[in-house]
This record gives sequence, structure tokens and C-alpha cells, in this order.
Amino acid sequence: MSSKIYFSDSNSKKSMSYLVTRGVSSLMAKVAPNTSMKATRKLLLTPSASRKQVPLPESMRTRKLDSQYGAINVVEAGKGPTVIFTHGWSGSVTQFYPLMQKLVEKGHKVVGFDHYGHGKSEGRFANLPLFIKGLKTVMSAYDDHNVKGIVSHSMGTIGALNATHDARHVLIAPTFDFYNSFQQRILSTGLANQLFEKLLNEVETEHGMAFKELQPELHMEKQGQLLVVHDKDDKYAPYGHTQEQVGLHEHASLSTTSGHGHGRIINSAQTWQAVEQLVGI
Repeated sequence: MSSKIYFSDSNSKKSMSYLVTRGVSSLMAKVAPNTSMKATRKLLLTPSASRKQVPLPESMRTRKLDSQYGAINVVEAGKGPTVIFTHGWSGSVTQFYPLMQKLVEKGHKVVGFDHYGHGKSEGRFANLPLFIKGLKTVMSAYDDHNVKGIVSHSMGTIGALNATHDARHVLIAPTFDFYNSFQQRILSTGLANQLFEKLLNEVETEHGMAFKELQPELHMEKQGQLLVVHDKDDKYAPYGHTQEQVGLHEHASLSTTSGHGHGRIINSAQTWQAVEQLVGI
């Protein structure tokens, strides 16, 4: 359900559904705060489960990585310099299989994983702090490897920029200005503002992270090379925000695609070219 909110048009006109949701959620927040918060958590922190079954390529193997928040499903293959892949909201490691296979054929080791609450990893809920912590957990398990860089998509790019320092990245469809966009999309559904704010405060308190400090714009400067790939017609992560941010940093470059949208861009020719550049092929 949350994907329909996060990947919706926040500029759409207020409908009867908005008015009903606004009225009901405001009333529930007053008369049944515990019940309304439980429903809000389920609504906003539950990724959509993909119905598409993608078989594991024969060259790849899986392992379970234990952590404080549950076991993480890790997929790895190959030998040599390592590249780590981190997906976005309601995504999974399976989205990267074609890229991962190409890198293995070029003599590299690849490591991808499902974030908490996604794919085959454990966890009932997911959120941005958990994206950051999940990536850090995986990176720490491979810190004795020669990690060449990180390939991330959508919300995964925010986690990647927060979790690293002086790293080399391929950022696919990054979500700059995410805090404002996130708030606008959620409130455009009619959800009562007090429920939204209370949920954010709960997540921030639990993980010791403030959402406004996690904005990707604040973590660009501390990185190494940034290779950004973005479709100019992306409906969910505005291309203009990416164009602006890349223009502010000399260590960032932008490859623009057309017609791939927010998801298909992952396996575009331009993305593969950026990955090749990342590892020096």
C-alpha cells in the first residue's frame, strides 16, 4: 500500500477520498490514538511485496546475515574486487541480477541484498534509518574485501550516501528533496498531519536519526566519485532536482536517459556504462 502513496502524484486535485481520509484520520487521532498510530505504521512503513518470482541465477548463491533487526537475505557471486548493490523502496535485489551477472563475467565479485521488510529479508516494517543500518551491516560483513563502489537505486541512494564516506557510487534515479516530497505525497492522501508527525518522531527516536539530517543533498560533498543516471521523464524522482545537485559538485557527473522511467532505468545501457566506469572496465 505504501508504494501507492510514495509513488503517487502529490499534485493531484483533492478528491472525495482525500476529504474522507482527512476527516476519519483526524477523528481517529483524537478518539483512538493507539489504534490510529498502529494503522498509520502499517500504512506507511509496509513495503509492497512483489508478486513476480525471479529465479536465482545459477552463478549466484545466497546467505543469511544475522543482525539486530532480523536476518538479511544476501546474494553474492564471483571473485575479485567487490561491488555492493542496494535497492529502493518496495524493490529487491532481484532487480540488479542482470547488472550483477555482467560484472561477474568481467571478473568482479557482486553483493546484493534485500532491505529489512523487503524480499526474503526479515522485518515487518521498513523505513529510511533501517535502509541505512541494513547497508552498514552488509558493508561491515565485507569490509575485508576490496570494495570498488556501491550501486544504488531510488530510496537506496539516500541510504548509500548516508552510510558511506569517501566512497564511489553509481546513483540510479536518486531522490533529492525527498523530505518535502515525502511529506507532500503522504499529506495529499488526506492523512492527518498529527499522525504523520508522530510517526516520524517515533522512527527518529527509535533509531537516533533526524530525517532532515538524512537528506541526500547533505551527504554529497563527503563522497568520492558520483556517477548519476537519471531519466528526464521520471515521474517519482524529479530529474530537475538531480540536475541541480550534480551541477553543484565537481566530483559528480550525470548521464541522462529517456523513456526508461523510474524502474527500467536500472538495466539501461547508460547505467551499465556508469557501472563499467565505476569499476574501471
